[in-house]
Amino acid sequence: MNVIIDKWRAVPPALRFVATFVAALIVLAVVYPWLSTRFNTQMLAFMSGTAWVVGHVLKLFGQEVVVQGRFLTGPGFGVEVIEECTGAYEVLIFWAAVIAYPVRWRAKLIGVIGGLIVLPAINVVRMVVLFYVGTYKPDWFDLMHTYFWQATLILMITVVWILWIRLVASRFSPKPT
Repeated sequence: MNVIIDKWRAVPPALRFVATFVAALIVLAVVYPWLSTRFNTQMLAFMSGTAWVVGHVLKLFGQEVVVQGRFLTGPGFGVEVIEECTGAYEVLIFWAAVIAYPVRWRAKLIGVIGGLIVLPAINVVRMVVLFYVGTYKPDWFDLMHTYFWQATLILMITVVWILWIRLVASRFSPKPT
């Protein structure tokens, strides 16, 4: 066992991070669908809750919107909040990056909890913007939904992760190798 640990320590830190990140993504990618199916009722509630939050944010900005379960309907436009719309996948990617980063577990726990709050909030902003685009510029909706926001969410995950490193992880001494 010590030989394996010594060999692992000899691997350059960046390569260790990438290997751990990919391994964490694989584990999360295997576990998440099982959990999503196993806790389907809770996932449906999460989708409805996401729709409720987005609908109320839209109402705060004067948008006429009706929220019925997972559905948001406005004048001439409506969407259904599906699992991919909840921000859950973005949180999982962020968690994999936090888990892979070489820092003490307390910092990782702060990152996991912080990501669970910040990334869904960013996702609500994404959905509000998409609702406005769908309502007022429907010909732009597919472009914004499929390309712009997918790339932007990757950027947001990266920015939140770098902020976590600078604000939280840097305050903890590196985890022993």
